[in-house]
Amino acid sequence: MKLYATPLSHFSRKVRILLDYYQCPYEIIDVGNVADSDLKGFGGNPLLKVPVLMDNENWILDSDHIAEYLVLKLDPSDRFQIQTKKIFDLNARAIMNGVMSEEVKILLAKRSLLPVENYPFFDKALKSIHNGLNWLEENYEEFEVTSPKYRDFHLVCMWDHLKYYKLIDLKYSRLEQIVSGLASHSFIKKSAP
Repeated sequence: MKLYATPLSHFSRKVRILLDYYQCPYEIIDVGNVADSDLKGFGGNPLLKVPVLMDNENWILDSDHIAEYLVLKLDPSDRFQIQTKKIFDLNARAIMNGVMSEEVKILLAKRSLLPVENYPFFDKALKSIHNGLNWLEENYEEFEVTSPKYRDFHLVCMWDHLKYYKLIDLKYSRLEQIVSGLASHSFIKKSAP
């Protein structure tokens, strides 16, 4: 398997956690600068985003779709509840994916030297990040440290990325405590930025 990714991508990290847990050999193809627009560099993804998984003739886009593919192939029992239909999990994953997307939007704008503080568009992105984190903090009891699920992988990947780039002040003590516990799992720790 080949995983087109960047070492710090939180979306790619969700996939790497699964691949590492399943002890599935894979090669990371570092796409380099995610602001580039070379289709070939993104494993052929027309959206110019990571991750992209190549598994022989199978070409899969989007971290959550890749996770579903991996669970079908490697874990039919779905230990991490990737295929769950639980409303909380679906909403939590959507919120965390949204927070991660908003963060990427702001980071890419800053890398392009766009003064994000001058645009309401980016103010809304920051507000969305804080709203999402507030919702997650209010629902902290739903997360599991001892028997993590796929939603918990989202949390640790999102949190560590926010912490690494220091885009916002992370004053969410309950989430921080959960992430600290999740980081103690060796298969999660292995993928840390």
